[in-house]
Amino acid sequence: MKLRIQKNDFTQALQSVQKVAANKSNNLSSENGLLIKALNDVIEIQANDYDMGIKTIVPGIIEEAGEVFLWDPHLSELTRRINSDEIILTKNESNSQMTIHGGKLTYRYVTMNTEDFNEVEVVEQGYAQFEIDSVTLKELIDNTSYACATDTSRPVFTGTFMDVSEKSLSMVATDTHRLALKSTVLEQSATDDIQAIIPSRLLTEVSRQLPTDVPVVVKVTAVRNYLAIQFGNVYMRTRLIEGIFPDYRRVIPTEFQNIITVNRSEFTEAVERISIVAKDAQYNVINFEIKNNQIKMTSQDPDHGTVEDSVECNMSGEPLAISFNGRFILDLLRHCHKDEIFLKCRENSPMLVQDKDQGNCVFVVTPMRTR
Repeated sequence: MKLRIQKNDFTQALQSVQKVAANKSNNLSSENGLLIKALNDVIEIQANDYDMGIKTIVPGIIEEAGEVFLWDPHLSELTRRINSDEIILTKNESNSQMTIHGGKLTYRYVTMNTEDFNEVEVVEQGYAQFEIDSVTLKELIDNTSYACATDTSRPVFTGTFMDVSEKSLSMVATDTHRLALKSTVLEQSATDDIQAIIPSRLLTEVSRQLPTDVPVVVKVTAVRNYLAIQFGNVYMRTRLIEGIFPDYRRVIPTEFQNIITVNRSEFTEAVERISIVAKDAQYNVINFEIKNNQIKMTSQDPDHGTVEDSVECNMSGEPLAISFNGRFILDLLRHCHKDEIFLKCRENSPMLVQDKDQGNCVFVVTPMRTR
């Protein structure tokens, strides 16, 4: 095999697959790595593990076709630092070494048996399919996946639920203490309904890969136990979590005693200040007292002292005292984007938070009981 590839193209491709390639469960064996395949005038780089498979096409010149299975933790960093615009990859059939040339650098490393690599199978059709632009999909992922549970005892909560019906697409995540929901309207209806739970780790990787500088069309295909995502020269497959996601609509409150409008930036900064003390206390508890168009926040560290701060707001309803996990409040505030936000709540019930004049993204957080 002999290939000529532009350094930037090769480096970008390696960065696309390296996290999957480094996964210890790669290929359901003890071997982790990636496959470089140059056949039929196409150069592919693949990585595959039990949870995710990724394949990317790299432009280049194929002087001799072939394929290699390899893994070297230094490859991506070394390639990035090569002082040459072009990289030459060569491998002789007579030995197991592959050589990379760039500038004055020559690097040789041992390859593995290509038969041990489980190639990423491309599926063009499943039981349902839809298209969405990359920027919108990234926003859906980033505004919800942070709320997934890290406790694996209840697997359905470790993923984000994708709910598709005709032109309606919603993504929802919850760890049972908080919930994040973002919805959008597709330009064209999905070919069928989709209800799928996607592991958060995999969605984070999908989000990392999606281009946002110039939006591209992303094709999403649902198969029985996995989801295929294709855009540009990248094809990804993600395993789905088995189980039934609870009816998230029943969790979202619809009746409120208090509706508070507050400046997002001022409120966030105040919560951040209080959290300096709250994070050292048990459960990061912040107490909120809302009355007279003011939100007063307090927290206490038994070993050091008490902190208090406040911000002005516009409120309707009766005075309210309620407590929340400060980290949960900060997490959702970082995913709000308008100058003003709504806090909608009632005593001893979950609070709904959303950007003002934007109803397609809502956050729900459960209050904490304090003595």
